[in-house]
Amino acid sequence: MASYLKRPYPRFDIYAILRYYSGFGRCDDDFVDRLSRHYSVLIFSIFVLIVSSVQFVGKPISCFTPASFTDAHIIYADFVCWISDTYFVSIDAEIPEIDHTETRQGSHIIRFYQYVPFILMLQTFGFFFPGYCWRNGSTRFGISLQKHLDQLRMSRRSFAESPIYRRQLIRNVATRLDQYFRRHPRKQFAKLTVFYILIKFIYLINILIQLISLHCLMNFNFDIKQLLERFLIYSDTIRHASVQFPTNVLCDFIVRFLGKNKHRHTVQCVLPINVFNEKIFIFSYLWLILLFICTVYNLFVQWILFLVFSRNIIDTRRRVRRKLSKFSMDEHQNDENVEIYEYQYVTKPFSERYLQCDGIVILRLINMNTDLVTMNDLMDDLWELYKIDPL
Repeated sequence: MASYLKRPYPRFDIYAILRYYSGFGRCDDDFVDRLSRHYSVLIFSIFVLIVSSVQFVGKPISCFTPASFTDAHIIYADFVCWISDTYFVSIDAEIPEIDHTETRQGSHIIRFYQYVPFILMLQTFGFFFPGYCWRNGSTRFGISLQKHLDQLRMSRRSFAESPIYRRQLIRNVATRLDQYFRRHPRKQFAKLTVFYILIKFIYLINILIQLISLHCLMNFNFDIKQLLERFLIYSDTIRHASVQFPTNVLCDFIVRFLGKNKHRHTVQCVLPINVFNEKIFIFSYLWLILLFICTVYNLFVQWILFLVFSRNIIDTRRRVRRKLSKFSMDEHQNDENVEIYEYQYVTKPFSERYLQCDGIVILRLINMNTDLVTMNDLMDDLWELYKIDPL
């Protein structure tokens, strides 16, 4: 977006604006977060386009009407049955009498297919919202992580430039991070870390709510084999027997004439849109199960346990170990005890007082989204800046 605003001439670029606000061009989180806020948003947006095109451009319903119906009657029957609640009766069962409305409709009434685009848009917003909060909330803590990543990525792609130019780009990022680390007092509440963990909990709650909603509203059975068969295999038997997504339904409506004359009709309708709805919601159900497993593992194992057991400090010490060991070998080539003592003595304040918890999270996110060489150069520059004024 910054490059968009810095153009020398005004240009209305819809793609650049949507790309900025949707966050598709950002990489300031980990891969599991991007599964939700990037890939899930993209997948469900495609589903919205497919279903909306069938509903508003194609013909979502077609009813089998009596021969006495004119073209106007047929169009009326299609529209009435589309906006009304249809119900499903098995092909092998007899249709009950008209007077027994509760028996005819029972629990097999179909109410949701008119609102499928809105359901999918609500699911899309559920995946978009946490990423939007992280994108806008992280900048309020004084760190623009995406700008730093963009500059590090630029240094990685500057093959035609001199090595000095590349190192200067990395040095600029290290300088700004050094200012951020020194600006925060010691033992301050790790606001950025808590905020990032909270965003991950919002991702998890969103997935859990959608998974439970689909399981209850669509009456899905937690049988992966059966769901895969319904998703991959074309079967007339499965489709007609499907209570959730039937393609052959019945519709009752009344045609009024002058006076008190009312004619009640029951017609059989075909819902071709349910062919798409069945595949879409089964895929959504399986996709949500996969996202739930990945998000739980990522949140509790890769982040919470990582922070609780101080794995971050160990990883940070490993980053600077090679440089420290080189200095120690030059001064104490025959004294290994001094080398180990110097290593532990210097890196502990660097991790606990200089970086702190927020700095560990920032560097880990940078490490996830850049290459090893660039990350090592960045850590070398941070170490040089820290040695000027150790904490």
